[in-house]
Amino acid sequence: MTNASRDASRLGAREGLYPRVLGVRFVLLPRTLRLMHGRSGRQTYRGEAKVERGSGLWSRLFARIVRLPAAYAGPIEVEVVAGPRGETWTRRFGKSRMRSRLAGRDGLVLERLGPMRFAFALEPVGEAPEAALARTVSAHTGDSITVSSAALPAAAMGAPTSYGIAGQADEDGIGNEPGLVWRLMRVRAFGLPLPAGWFARVQAREFEREGRYHFEVDAQLPGVGLLVRYRGWLDVGE
Repeated sequence: MTNASRDASRLGAREGLYPRVLGVRFVLLPRTLRLMHGRSGRQTYRGEAKVERGSGLWSRLFARIVRLPAAYAGPIEVEVVAGPRGETWTRRFGKSRMRSRLAGRDGLVLERLGPMRFAFALEPVGEAPEAALARTVSAHTGDSITVSSAALPAAAMGAPTSYGIAGQADEDGIGNEPGLVWRLMRVRAFGLPLPAGWFARVQAREFEREGRYHFEVDAQLPGVGLLVRYRGWLDVGE
């Protein structure tokens, strides 16, 4: 067992997709992200979302194949079923439904969406919570571990300390909230690998703002333009 795995085990991070993938870095996430990604079983969350869709022929064809949601603004419901082998996310945007299956492998999160398979690296960014920045964290066993030795700061991993969709601040002019950036590493369609350059403008992040869980996704393809852009928030409880 590696040092990171041993530390994650002491933190009770043996179960759950995100604790397994992130290891000790999981404790660096804001409270709402730890709540969202630290629970097991079936959970349902509600909030608000806005979906924008590309209008071109190829954009609409790709969106149909991948089963992307229609343009929408209003309430959203997200059902997450988390188990030892991964998670199933069902997002309901009004009458549209988008379902994906997530699993972990080799330190990456693999997402299956229709015939597409995406591999993401998760990078904590922004200012970490105060509790996570302490030198030690007490586990349920009474042991203490050093977080700073196992959790690399975002800058050390090559991640920006502030971020936004397409590298810009969001519509409120704020883009440096603490959270996770999803870096797309590989893509497969119908089992065949696709050039990573095609998906350079597929960007996603989740973050905490004013004590609430937020998400932003922006997917564009060269020569095709916008596929889908959606953002919103969820009430994840306490």
